[in-house]
Amino acid sequence: MVATGLLELTKSDFDWFRRFIEEETGIHILETKYIFLYNRILRRIKELGLNSFSEYQVFLDSRKGRREEKDKLFDEIVISESTFFRYQPQLDIFRSQIFPLLIRRRTEEGHPVKIVCFGCAQGQEPYTLAILAHEDLPLDQRELVWINAVDLSGALIEKAKEGFYANIIMQNVPSLYLDRYFLKEPGGYRLLPRVTRMVRFFQFNMARDNWHQFKYADLIFCRNTIIYFGARMKDRVCRNLTGIIRDKGFLILGHTEIINAAKYGLVHHGANVYRKETV
Repeated sequence: MVATGLLELTKSDFDWFRRFIEEETGIHILETKYIFLYNRILRRIKELGLNSFSEYQVFLDSRKGRREEKDKLFDEIVISESTFFRYQPQLDIFRSQIFPLLIRRRTEEGHPVKIVCFGCAQGQEPYTLAILAHEDLPLDQRELVWINAVDLSGALIEKAKEGFYANIIMQNVPSLYLDRYFLKEPGGYRLLPRVTRMVRFFQFNMARDNWHQFKYADLIFCRNTIIYFGARMKDRVCRNLTGIIRDKGFLILGHTEIINAAKYGLVHHGANVYRKETV
């Protein structure tokens, strides 16, 4: 399976890494992803100066390895795919229906609107929502929108906090928003502080960490995340997602992610937008 002169990743070791990753993160690596996993683990082996995949396996299984190395491995296997203003039909529903409703409902109750973005990658999605909040709300209401952004990868979180994006990432951002919310710098654009300060970032493991810290969310974006889980983990995540949503709150999934809405107490409103019904 591997060219002569390269380290060999045996089938048994390949399966061990797949099990380890799924047990620790919930991410299910398909059997067809041999080359994908091989290349990413090999980078960690070279960085550590180890001699084989089995040696790296032993290191990961040690106390030191689990404490210091596993997050670096997860940074390698997490796929960072996000863009600003992704999938316009959902953003249209957000702006025309969900956001005005939540703002009216929560401000009447004297509480902020709490939004959580899971799988936030380099921050394009939560920052998009922050930009739209600036567009749609008067100055005195913007502080009533709390956006929490969540990802498994600590490296992506740190990148997101910088708020700097290379020119190629910004190609589809309307020039109006570039002018209003970004500062042009060599090689790219940097978000203005009035946008970045609206978002708080958290490194979070959906398989291991405590979901209660995000309880009473009014709106959750979890787009193109549950597709990476096996059936049992997908069910567990969907239950946790609906468990932290406030009654009559909303869940927005990726446009290709299909769930049984009724199973989780949700009503489908089209474009993979769901509302939680009062139990």
